[in-house]
Amino acid sequence: MKMKIFKKIDENKLMFFILLIGILVRVIGIGAMPNGLNCDEASAGYEAYSILNYGIDRNGNFLPVFLVAWGSGQNALLTYLIIPFVKVMGLNVLSVRLPMAIISSISLIIMYKLLNKIGNKKLAIIGLLLLAISPWHIMKSRWGLESNLFPDLILMFVYLLISGLENKNKLLYYSSFIIAGISAYSYGTSYYFLPVFIIPLLIILIKKKYIKLGSAVISLGIVGIVSSPIVLYVLINTLGLSQINLPFMTIPVLEVNRYESITSIFSSEFVLMSIKNILKCLSILVFQSDNLPWNNIFPYGIIYLPSIVFTFIGIINSFRKNKSFKLKYNYLFNIWFIVSLILSLIVPPNINRLNILMIPIIIYTIEGIYIVFKLVNNKKKVGIIFTLMYLTMFILFLTQYASQDYNKFSTFESGLESPIKYVKNKSKDIYITKNIKMPYIYVLFYSEYNTLDFVKTVKYENEGAAFEKVKSFGKYHFENIRELKSNSIYIIEKKNKDKYNLDDYKITIFDNYVVIET
Repeated sequence: MKMKIFKKIDENKLMFFILLIGILVRVIGIGAMPNGLNCDEASAGYEAYSILNYGIDRNGNFLPVFLVAWGSGQNALLTYLIIPFVKVMGLNVLSVRLPMAIISSISLIIMYKLLNKIGNKKLAIIGLLLLAISPWHIMKSRWGLESNLFPDLILMFVYLLISGLENKNKLLYYSSFIIAGISAYSYGTSYYFLPVFIIPLLIILIKKKYIKLGSAVISLGIVGIVSSPIVLYVLINTLGLSQINLPFMTIPVLEVNRYESITSIFSSEFVLMSIKNILKCLSILVFQSDNLPWNNIFPYGIIYLPSIVFTFIGIINSFRKNKSFKLKYNYLFNIWFIVSLILSLIVPPNINRLNILMIPIIIYTIEGIYIVFKLVNNKKKVGIIFTLMYLTMFILFLTQYASQDYNKFSTFESGLESPIKYVKNKSKDIYITKNIKMPYIYVLFYSEYNTLDFVKTVKYENEGAAFEKVKSFGKYHFENIRELKSNSIYIIEKKNKDKYNLDDYKITIFDNYVVIET
Protein backbone atom coordinates (compact mmCIF):
# COMPACT_ATOMS: atom_id res chain seq x y z
CA MET A 1 0.00 0.00 0.00
CA LYS A 2 2.85 2.39 0.90
CA MET A 3 4.60 1.77 -2.41
CA LYS A 4 1.43 2.62 -4.36
CA ILE A 5 1.02 5.91 -2.48
CA PHE A 6 4.65 6.93 -3.06
CA LYS A 7 4.37 5.98 -6.74
CA LYS A 8 1.29 8.16 -7.10
CA ILE A 9 3.04 11.09 -5.39
CA ASP A 10 6.04 10.63 -7.68
CA GLU A 11 3.85 10.60 -10.82
CA ASN A 12 1.96 13.68 -9.72
CA LYS A 13 4.72 15.51 -7.86
CA LEU A 14 4.11 18.77 -9.71
CA MET A 15 0.42 18.70 -8.82
CA PHE A 16 1.19 17.90 -5.16
CA PHE A 17 3.82 20.65 -5.01
CA ILE A 18 1.46 23.31 -6.43
CA LEU A 19 -1.34 22.13 -4.13
CA LEU A 20 0.96 22.30 -1.10
CA ILE A 21 2.04 25.87 -1.98
CA GLY A 22 -1.60 26.86 -2.53
CA ILE A 23 -2.71 25.48 0.83
CA LEU A 24 0.22 26.98 2.72
CA VAL A 25 -0.39 30.51 1.42
CA ARG A 26 -4.02 30.18 2.51
CA VAL A 27 -3.47 28.91 6.05
CA ILE A 28 -0.06 30.01 7.37
CA GLY A 29 -0.42 32.84 9.86
CA ILE A 30 -4.12 33.54 9.18
CA GLY A 31 -4.58 34.47 12.83
CA ALA A 32 -2.22 37.40 12.36
CA MET A 33 -2.53 38.32 8.67
CA PRO A 34 -4.64 40.28 7.87
CA ASN A 35 -3.47 42.02 11.03
CA GLY A 36 -6.86 43.54 11.81
CA LEU A 37 -10.10 41.75 12.66
CA ASN A 38 -12.92 42.82 10.36
CA CYS A 39 -16.18 43.82 12.06
CA ASP A 40 -18.12 41.28 9.95
CA GLU A 41 -15.66 38.57 11.01
CA ALA A 42 -16.15 39.52 14.66
CA SER A 43 -19.92 39.46 14.12
CA ALA A 44 -19.90 36.00 12.50
CA GLY A 45 -17.59 34.67 15.21
CA TYR A 46 -19.59 36.05 18.12
CA GLU A 47 -22.83 34.72 16.63
CA ALA A 48 -21.19 31.27 16.41
CA TYR A 49 -20.16 31.55 20.07
CA SER A 50 -23.69 32.68 21.04
CA ILE A 51 -25.49 29.90 19.17
CA LEU A 52 -23.04 27.29 20.51
CA ASN A 53 -23.44 28.36 24.15
CA TYR A 54 -26.94 29.85 24.32
CA GLY A 55 -28.76 28.63 21.20
CA ILE A 56 -29.54 32.21 20.13
CA ASP A 57 -27.88 34.98 18.12
CA ARG A 58 -27.20 38.39 19.65
CA ASN A 59 -30.68 39.53 18.65
CA GLY A 60 -32.24 36.73 20.69
CA ASN A 61 -33.31 34.52 17.77
CA PHE A 62 -33.13 30.76 18.30
CA LEU A 63 -31.08 28.96 15.60
CA PRO A 64 -31.77 31.61 12.94
CA VAL A 65 -31.56 30.71 9.23
CA PHE A 66 -30.37 34.27 8.63
CA LEU A 67 -28.67 36.57 11.12
CA VAL A 68 -30.22 39.93 11.94
CA ALA A 69 -26.71 41.00 13.04
CA TRP A 70 -26.38 44.78 12.56
CA GLY A 71 -30.11 45.15 11.79
CA SER A 72 -29.99 44.65 8.03
CA GLY A 73 -28.73 41.09 8.19
CA GLN A 74 -25.76 38.80 7.70
CA ASN A 75 -25.64 35.42 5.98
CA ALA A 76 -25.62 32.56 8.47
CA LEU A 77 -23.80 29.66 6.78
CA LEU A 78 -20.26 30.67 7.73
CA THR A 79 -21.33 31.23 11.33
CA TYR A 80 -22.63 27.65 11.56
CA LEU A 81 -19.39 26.37 10.01
CA ILE A 82 -17.39 28.33 12.61
CA ILE A 83 -19.24 26.72 15.55
CA PRO A 84 -17.21 23.45 15.75
CA PHE A 85 -13.96 25.43 15.52
CA VAL A 86 -15.06 27.68 18.40
CA LYS A 87 -16.01 24.56 20.36
CA VAL A 88 -12.53 23.06 19.93
CA MET A 89 -10.31 26.18 19.76
CA GLY A 90 -12.30 28.84 21.60
CA LEU A 91 -13.48 32.15 20.19
CA ASN A 92 -10.52 33.80 18.50
CA VAL A 93 -9.37 35.11 15.14
CA LEU A 94 -7.99 31.73 14.05
CA SER A 95 -11.22 29.81 14.76
CA VAL A 96 -13.18 32.42 12.77
CA ARG A 97 -10.88 32.36 9.74
CA LEU A 98 -9.97 28.68 9.52
CA PRO A 99 -13.25 27.42 7.93
CA MET A 100 -12.87 29.79 4.97
CA ALA A 101 -9.21 28.81 4.53
CA ILE A 102 -10.07 25.10 4.58
CA ILE A 103 -12.95 25.40 2.10
CA SER A 104 -10.80 27.53 -0.20
CA SER A 105 -8.04 24.92 -0.04
CA ILE A 106 -10.55 22.20 -0.92
CA SER A 107 -11.48 24.33 -3.95
CA LEU A 108 -7.93 23.92 -5.26
CA ILE A 109 -8.38 20.15 -5.32
CA ILE A 110 -11.81 20.48 -6.90
CA MET A 111 -10.51 22.80 -9.62
CA TYR A 112 -7.77 20.32 -10.52
CA LYS A 113 -10.13 17.32 -10.59
CA LEU A 114 -12.79 19.24 -12.52
CA LEU A 115 -10.39 20.42 -15.25
CA ASN A 116 -8.84 16.96 -15.49
CA LYS A 117 -12.32 15.54 -16.02
CA ILE A 118 -13.53 18.06 -18.63
CA GLY A 119 -10.17 18.78 -20.25
CA ASN A 120 -6.89 17.01 -19.66
CA LYS A 121 -4.07 16.77 -17.12
CA LYS A 122 -2.03 19.66 -18.59
CA LEU A 123 -5.05 21.94 -18.46
CA ALA A 124 -5.70 20.80 -14.88
CA ILE A 125 -2.12 21.65 -13.83
CA ILE A 126 -2.41 25.12 -15.39
CA GLY A 127 -5.76 25.62 -13.65
CA LEU A 128 -4.50 24.47 -10.28
CA LEU A 129 -1.47 26.76 -10.55
CA LEU A 130 -3.50 29.82 -11.57
CA LEU A 131 -6.09 29.35 -8.81
CA ALA A 132 -3.38 28.55 -6.24
CA ILE A 133 -1.59 31.86 -6.87
CA SER A 134 -4.68 33.97 -7.66
CA PRO A 135 -4.53 37.14 -5.49
CA TRP A 136 -8.34 37.21 -5.28
CA HIS A 137 -8.62 33.63 -4.09
CA ILE A 138 -5.73 33.98 -1.62
CA MET A 139 -7.06 37.21 -0.12
CA LYS A 140 -10.63 35.97 0.20
CA SER A 141 -9.36 32.73 1.77
CA ARG A 142 -7.57 34.48 4.61
CA TRP A 143 -10.43 36.37 6.26
CA GLY A 144 -13.89 35.31 7.32
CA LEU A 145 -16.24 37.30 5.10
CA GLU A 146 -19.28 35.06 4.90
CA SER A 147 -20.25 35.97 1.32
CA ASN A 148 -16.97 34.58 -0.02
CA LEU A 149 -18.19 31.02 0.56
CA PHE A 150 -20.55 31.34 -2.39
CA PRO A 151 -18.16 30.82 -5.36
CA ASP A 152 -16.49 27.83 -3.69
CA LEU A 153 -19.85 26.16 -3.12
CA ILE A 154 -20.96 26.66 -6.72
CA LEU A 155 -17.62 25.22 -7.88
CA MET A 156 -18.35 22.17 -5.70
CA PHE A 157 -21.86 21.98 -7.16
CA VAL A 158 -20.50 21.99 -10.72
CA TYR A 159 -17.88 19.33 -9.97
CA LEU A 160 -20.37 16.98 -8.30
CA LEU A 161 -22.92 17.57 -11.08
CA ILE A 162 -20.44 16.74 -13.86
CA SER A 163 -19.03 13.78 -11.91
CA GLY A 164 -22.53 12.43 -11.44
CA LEU A 165 -23.32 12.80 -15.14
CA GLU A 166 -19.98 11.35 -16.30
CA ASN A 167 -20.07 8.38 -13.93
CA LYS A 168 -23.84 7.90 -14.21
CA ASN A 169 -23.87 8.17 -10.43
CA LYS A 170 -27.21 9.45 -9.14
CA LEU A 171 -25.88 9.93 -5.61
CA LEU A 172 -23.22 12.38 -6.83
CA TYR A 173 -25.68 14.02 -9.23
CA TYR A 174 -28.38 14.69 -6.61
CA SER A 175 -25.77 15.59 -3.96
CA SER A 176 -24.71 18.45 -6.21
CA PHE A 177 -28.17 20.00 -5.86
CA ILE A 178 -27.98 19.70 -2.08
CA ILE A 179 -24.81 21.82 -2.25
CA ALA A 180 -26.61 24.29 -4.54
CA GLY A 181 -29.42 24.58 -1.99
CA ILE A 182 -26.96 25.07 0.86
CA SER A 183 -25.23 27.86 -1.08
CA ALA A 184 -28.42 29.94 -0.69
CA TYR A 185 -27.39 30.47 2.95
CA SER A 186 -23.96 31.83 1.98
CA TYR A 187 -24.79 35.09 0.18
CA GLY A 188 -27.80 37.17 -0.84
CA THR A 189 -26.82 37.23 -4.53
CA SER A 190 -27.63 33.50 -4.58
CA TYR A 191 -31.34 34.38 -4.46
CA TYR A 192 -31.01 35.78 -7.98
CA PHE A 193 -28.21 33.56 -9.28
CA LEU A 194 -29.42 30.05 -8.42
CA PRO A 195 -32.75 29.93 -10.31
CA VAL A 196 -31.42 31.80 -13.35
CA PHE A 197 -28.38 29.49 -13.49
CA ILE A 198 -29.90 26.11 -12.62
CA ILE A 199 -33.13 26.18 -14.66
CA PRO A 200 -31.47 26.90 -18.07
CA LEU A 201 -28.75 24.38 -17.21
CA LEU A 202 -31.31 21.65 -16.53
CA ILE A 203 -33.14 22.46 -19.78
CA ILE A 204 -29.89 22.04 -21.74
CA LEU A 205 -29.07 18.79 -19.93
CA ILE A 206 -32.53 17.46 -20.89
CA LYS A 207 -32.04 18.51 -24.54
CA LYS A 208 -28.63 16.84 -24.64
CA LYS A 209 -30.24 13.72 -23.11
CA TYR A 210 -27.95 13.67 -20.08
CA ILE A 211 -31.02 13.61 -17.85
CA LYS A 212 -34.77 13.11 -18.18
CA LEU A 213 -37.52 15.53 -17.19
CA GLY A 214 -38.20 13.59 -14.01
CA SER A 215 -34.58 13.98 -12.86
CA ALA A 216 -34.74 17.71 -13.56
CA VAL A 217 -37.92 18.03 -11.47
CA ILE A 218 -36.32 16.09 -8.60
CA SER A 219 -33.20 18.29 -8.87
CA LEU A 220 -35.26 21.47 -8.57
CA GLY A 221 -37.20 19.89 -5.73
CA ILE A 222 -33.99 19.18 -3.81
CA VAL A 223 -32.78 22.76 -4.20
CA GLY A 224 -36.23 24.01 -3.21
CA ILE A 225 -36.46 21.85 -0.09
CA VAL A 226 -32.92 22.59 1.12
CA SER A 227 -33.28 26.33 0.53
CA SER A 228 -36.94 26.61 1.63
CA PRO A 229 -36.17 28.33 4.96
CA ILE A 230 -34.20 31.03 3.16
CA VAL A 231 -36.99 31.33 0.56
CA LEU A 232 -39.43 31.89 3.43
CA TYR A 233 -37.04 34.47 4.90
CA VAL A 234 -37.06 36.41 1.60
CA LEU A 235 -40.86 36.18 1.33
CA ILE A 236 -41.70 37.35 4.84
CA ASN A 237 -39.23 40.23 4.64
CA THR A 238 -40.38 41.30 1.17
CA LEU A 239 -44.08 41.07 1.97
CA GLY A 240 -43.80 42.52 5.48
CA LEU A 241 -45.03 39.35 7.21
CA SER A 242 -44.37 38.25 10.79
CA GLN A 243 -41.28 36.44 12.01
CA ILE A 244 -41.56 32.62 12.05
CA ASN A 245 -40.47 31.04 15.35
CA LEU A 246 -40.31 27.25 15.15
CA PRO A 247 -39.07 24.80 17.81
CA PHE A 248 -36.00 24.03 15.69
CA MET A 249 -35.28 27.33 13.88
CA THR A 250 -36.14 31.01 13.52
CA ILE A 251 -36.90 32.74 10.23
CA PRO A 252 -36.29 36.35 11.27
CA VAL A 253 -37.68 39.68 10.20
CA LEU A 254 -35.02 42.32 9.62
CA GLU A 255 -35.20 45.97 10.61
CA VAL A 256 -34.26 46.86 7.01
CA ASN A 257 -34.31 44.67 3.88
CA ARG A 258 -30.68 45.08 2.86
CA TYR A 259 -30.99 42.84 -0.20
CA GLU A 260 -33.68 45.21 -1.47
CA SER A 261 -31.68 48.36 -0.70
CA ILE A 262 -28.52 47.23 -2.53
CA THR A 263 -30.25 46.11 -5.74
CA SER A 264 -31.49 48.35 -8.52
CA ILE A 265 -34.46 46.06 -9.22
CA PHE A 266 -36.63 48.11 -6.86
CA SER A 267 -35.36 51.47 -8.11
CA SER A 268 -37.30 53.94 -10.26
CA GLU A 269 -34.02 54.51 -12.16
CA PHE A 270 -33.47 50.83 -12.90
CA VAL A 271 -32.21 51.30 -16.49
CA LEU A 272 -29.73 54.06 -15.65
CA MET A 273 -28.43 52.21 -12.59
CA SER A 274 -28.11 48.97 -14.55
CA ILE A 275 -26.00 50.69 -17.21
CA LYS A 276 -23.75 52.15 -14.52
CA ASN A 277 -23.48 48.77 -12.85
CA ILE A 278 -22.51 46.84 -15.98
CA LEU A 279 -19.92 49.48 -16.93
CA LYS A 280 -18.43 49.25 -13.44
CA CYS A 281 -18.46 45.47 -13.68
CA LEU A 282 -16.57 45.53 -17.01
CA SER A 283 -14.10 48.01 -15.53
CA ILE A 284 -13.45 45.66 -12.61
CA LEU A 285 -12.88 42.76 -14.99
CA VAL A 286 -10.50 44.68 -17.26
CA PHE A 287 -8.52 46.54 -14.58
CA GLN A 288 -9.06 43.85 -11.90
CA SER A 289 -9.70 46.42 -9.19
CA ASP A 290 -12.65 47.83 -7.27
CA ASN A 291 -10.42 50.28 -5.33
CA LEU A 292 -11.09 48.39 -2.10
CA PRO A 293 -7.63 47.39 -0.82
CA TRP A 294 -8.94 44.49 1.29
CA ASN A 295 -10.28 42.91 -1.94
CA ASN A 296 -7.34 43.49 -4.26
CA ILE A 297 -3.88 44.99 -4.31
CA PHE A 298 -2.78 47.12 -7.24
CA PRO A 299 -1.29 46.14 -9.70
CA TYR A 300 -1.91 42.41 -9.08
CA GLY A 301 -5.69 42.42 -9.31
CA ILE A 302 -7.75 39.24 -9.37
CA ILE A 303 -5.45 36.98 -11.43
CA TYR A 304 -2.63 39.44 -12.31
CA LEU A 305 -3.11 42.17 -14.92
CA PRO A 306 -1.33 40.44 -17.88
CA SER A 307 -3.82 37.58 -17.57
CA ILE A 308 -6.63 39.69 -19.04
CA VAL A 309 -5.28 38.88 -22.54
CA PHE A 310 -5.72 35.17 -21.86
CA THR A 311 -9.12 35.80 -20.29
CA PHE A 312 -10.46 37.36 -23.49
CA ILE A 313 -8.92 34.60 -25.61
CA GLY A 314 -10.73 32.06 -23.43
CA ILE A 315 -14.05 33.96 -23.57
CA ILE A 316 -13.89 34.37 -27.37
CA ASN A 317 -12.97 30.72 -27.86
CA SER A 318 -15.79 29.54 -25.57
CA PHE A 319 -18.47 31.39 -27.53
CA ARG A 320 -17.14 30.57 -31.02
CA LYS A 321 -18.75 27.86 -33.12
CA ASN A 322 -15.43 26.57 -34.47
CA LYS A 323 -13.38 26.32 -31.31
CA SER A 324 -9.64 25.80 -31.34
CA PHE A 325 -10.07 23.96 -28.06
CA LYS A 326 -13.28 22.78 -26.50
CA LEU A 327 -13.88 22.10 -22.83
CA LYS A 328 -16.44 19.42 -22.16
CA TYR A 329 -19.58 21.04 -20.67
CA ASN A 330 -18.39 24.37 -22.10
CA TYR A 331 -21.99 25.62 -22.12
CA LEU A 332 -22.20 25.24 -18.34
CA PHE A 333 -19.45 27.80 -17.78
CA ASN A 334 -20.92 30.10 -20.42
CA ILE A 335 -24.28 30.06 -18.60
CA TRP A 336 -22.46 30.70 -15.32
CA PHE A 337 -20.64 33.66 -16.88
CA ILE A 338 -23.73 35.17 -18.56
CA VAL A 339 -25.90 34.82 -15.44
CA SER A 340 -23.16 36.48 -13.37
CA LEU A 341 -23.06 39.42 -15.80
CA ILE A 342 -26.86 39.71 -15.60
CA LEU A 343 -26.52 39.77 -11.82
CA SER A 344 -24.14 42.73 -12.12
CA LEU A 345 -26.97 44.70 -13.76
CA ILE A 346 -28.96 44.72 -10.54
CA VAL A 347 -26.24 44.81 -7.90
CA PRO A 348 -23.79 47.72 -7.54
CA PRO A 349 -20.58 45.81 -8.23
CA ASN A 350 -17.45 45.34 -6.23
CA ILE A 351 -15.27 42.24 -6.05
CA ASN A 352 -17.20 40.81 -3.06
CA ARG A 353 -20.57 41.24 -4.74
CA LEU A 354 -19.21 39.88 -8.02
CA ASN A 355 -17.45 36.94 -6.37
CA ILE A 356 -19.63 34.43 -8.25
CA LEU A 357 -18.18 35.77 -11.53
CA MET A 358 -14.57 35.06 -10.55
CA ILE A 359 -14.49 31.28 -11.08
CA PRO A 360 -15.69 31.38 -14.73
CA ILE A 361 -13.25 34.26 -15.37
CA ILE A 362 -10.41 32.14 -13.98
CA ILE A 363 -11.53 29.13 -16.05
CA TYR A 364 -11.62 31.27 -19.22
CA THR A 365 -8.12 32.52 -18.38
CA ILE A 366 -6.88 28.96 -17.92
CA GLU A 367 -8.42 28.07 -21.27
CA GLY A 368 -6.75 31.09 -22.91
CA ILE A 369 -3.31 30.18 -21.53
CA TYR A 370 -3.75 26.59 -22.71
CA ILE A 371 -4.76 27.72 -26.23
CA VAL A 372 -1.74 30.03 -26.55
CA PHE A 373 0.53 27.29 -25.22
CA LYS A 374 -0.85 24.84 -27.81
CA LEU A 375 -0.26 27.24 -30.70
CA VAL A 376 3.40 28.06 -30.01
CA ASN A 377 6.20 25.96 -31.46
CA ASN A 378 8.75 26.02 -28.64
CA LYS A 379 6.46 24.89 -25.84
CA LYS A 380 9.26 24.30 -23.35
CA LYS A 381 10.64 27.84 -23.74
CA VAL A 382 7.19 29.43 -23.57
CA GLY A 383 6.34 27.29 -20.54
CA ILE A 384 9.44 28.56 -18.74
CA ILE A 385 8.61 32.18 -19.64
CA PHE A 386 5.00 31.81 -18.42
CA THR A 387 6.14 30.13 -15.21
CA LEU A 388 8.76 32.78 -14.43
CA MET A 389 6.33 35.61 -15.23
CA TYR A 390 3.63 34.30 -12.89
CA LEU A 391 6.10 33.25 -10.23
CA THR A 392 7.60 36.75 -10.16
CA MET A 393 4.18 38.39 -9.90
CA PHE A 394 3.17 35.89 -7.21
CA ILE A 395 6.22 36.64 -5.05
CA LEU A 396 5.78 40.41 -5.47
CA PHE A 397 2.10 40.10 -4.56
CA LEU A 398 2.82 38.04 -1.44
CA THR A 399 5.48 40.53 -0.34
CA GLN A 400 3.10 43.48 -0.65
CA TYR A 401 0.15 41.59 0.86
CA ALA A 402 2.18 40.48 3.90
CA SER A 403 3.27 44.06 4.60
CA GLN A 404 -0.21 45.60 4.23
CA ASP A 405 -1.53 47.21 7.42
CA TYR A 406 -5.24 46.40 7.58
CA ASN A 407 -5.63 48.47 10.72
CA LYS A 408 -5.69 51.61 8.59
CA PHE A 409 -8.92 50.44 6.92
CA SER A 410 -12.09 51.52 8.73
CA THR A 411 -13.70 48.06 8.75
CA PHE A 412 -10.66 46.31 10.31
CA GLU A 413 -9.40 46.76 13.85
CA SER A 414 -6.32 45.50 15.67
CA GLY A 415 -5.11 46.20 19.18
CA LEU A 416 -8.45 45.99 21.01
CA GLU A 417 -8.08 42.43 22.27
CA SER A 418 -5.62 43.21 25.10
CA PRO A 419 -7.41 46.27 26.55
CA ILE A 420 -10.81 44.57 26.40
CA LYS A 421 -9.52 41.49 28.16
CA TYR A 422 -7.72 43.70 30.68
CA VAL A 423 -10.94 45.46 31.74
CA LYS A 424 -13.23 42.44 31.40
CA ASN A 425 -13.38 41.54 35.10
CA LYS A 426 -13.38 45.10 36.46
CA SER A 427 -16.60 46.25 38.10
CA LYS A 428 -16.58 49.94 37.13
CA ASP A 429 -18.46 51.40 34.17
CA ILE A 430 -16.34 51.15 31.03
CA TYR A 431 -16.45 53.82 28.33
CA ILE A 432 -15.07 53.01 24.88
CA THR A 433 -14.36 55.47 22.10
CA LYS A 434 -16.80 55.59 19.18
CA ASN A 435 -13.98 56.28 16.72
CA ILE A 436 -13.97 52.53 16.03
CA LYS A 437 -16.49 51.11 13.56
CA MET A 438 -19.09 49.16 15.54
CA PRO A 439 -16.89 48.97 18.68
CA TYR A 440 -19.46 46.93 20.60
CA ILE A 441 -18.90 43.84 18.44
CA TYR A 442 -15.23 43.71 19.45
CA VAL A 443 -16.20 43.91 23.12
CA LEU A 444 -18.66 41.04 22.68
CA PHE A 445 -16.08 39.02 20.74
CA TYR A 446 -12.99 39.47 22.92
CA SER A 447 -14.83 39.37 26.27
CA GLU A 448 -17.01 36.40 25.23
CA TYR A 449 -19.92 38.30 26.71
CA ASN A 450 -22.98 36.41 27.93
CA THR A 451 -25.51 36.73 25.10
CA LEU A 452 -28.51 36.51 27.42
CA ASP A 453 -27.21 39.51 29.36
CA PHE A 454 -26.53 41.41 26.14
CA VAL A 455 -30.09 40.85 24.88
CA LYS A 456 -31.50 42.05 28.22
CA THR A 457 -29.40 45.20 28.60
CA VAL A 458 -28.54 46.47 25.11
CA LYS A 459 -29.59 50.02 24.19
CA TYR A 460 -29.31 51.43 20.67
CA GLU A 461 -28.70 54.95 19.41
CA ASN A 462 -30.67 54.35 16.22
CA GLU A 463 -32.88 51.34 16.78
CA GLY A 464 -34.49 50.13 13.57
CA ALA A 465 -31.72 51.42 11.28
CA ALA A 466 -29.93 49.30 8.68
CA PHE A 467 -26.81 49.43 10.84
CA GLU A 468 -27.83 49.79 14.47
CA LYS A 469 -25.26 51.47 16.69
CA VAL A 470 -25.11 50.21 20.25
CA LYS A 471 -25.14 52.93 22.89
CA SER A 472 -24.53 50.60 25.83
CA PHE A 473 -24.96 47.15 27.30
CA GLY A 474 -24.18 45.99 30.82
CA LYS A 475 -21.24 48.02 32.16
CA TYR A 476 -20.02 49.00 28.66
CA HIS A 477 -20.79 52.40 27.10
CA PHE A 478 -19.84 53.67 23.64
CA GLU A 479 -19.58 57.41 23.14
CA ASN A 480 -17.42 60.35 22.11
CA ILE A 481 -15.29 60.82 25.20
CA ARG A 482 -14.96 64.53 25.94
CA GLU A 483 -14.30 64.43 29.66
CA LEU A 484 -13.38 61.77 32.19
CA LYS A 485 -15.86 60.93 34.95
CA SER A 486 -14.72 59.67 38.34
CA ASN A 487 -14.84 55.99 39.27
CA SER A 488 -14.90 54.87 35.63
CA ILE A 489 -12.66 53.16 33.06
CA TYR A 490 -11.93 54.48 29.57
CA ILE A 491 -10.49 52.87 26.46
CA ILE A 492 -9.23 55.51 24.00
CA GLU A 493 -6.77 55.60 21.11
CA LYS A 494 -3.18 56.02 22.23
CA LYS A 495 -2.73 58.87 19.76
CA ASN A 496 -5.48 60.85 21.56
CA LYS A 497 -4.30 60.41 25.16
CA ASP A 498 -2.67 63.87 25.28
CA LYS A 499 -6.11 65.46 24.94
CA TYR A 500 -6.86 64.58 28.58
CA ASN A 501 -5.30 65.48 31.90
CA LEU A 502 -4.17 62.06 33.13
CA ASP A 503 -1.95 63.06 36.06
CA ASP A 504 -4.12 61.57 38.80
CA TYR A 505 -5.23 58.41 37.01
CA LYS A 506 -3.88 54.92 36.47
CA ILE A 507 -2.78 54.54 32.84
CA THR A 508 -2.13 51.23 31.09
CA ILE A 509 -0.74 51.54 27.58
CA PHE A 510 -1.29 48.89 24.92
CA ASP A 511 -0.24 48.86 21.25
CA ASN A 512 -2.90 51.19 19.84
CA TYR A 513 -5.04 51.96 22.89
CA VAL A 514 -4.79 53.32 26.40
CA VAL A 515 -6.85 52.21 29.41
CA ILE A 516 -7.54 55.03 31.88
CA GLU A 517 -8.85 54.15 35.35
CA THR A 518 -10.24 57.15 37.26
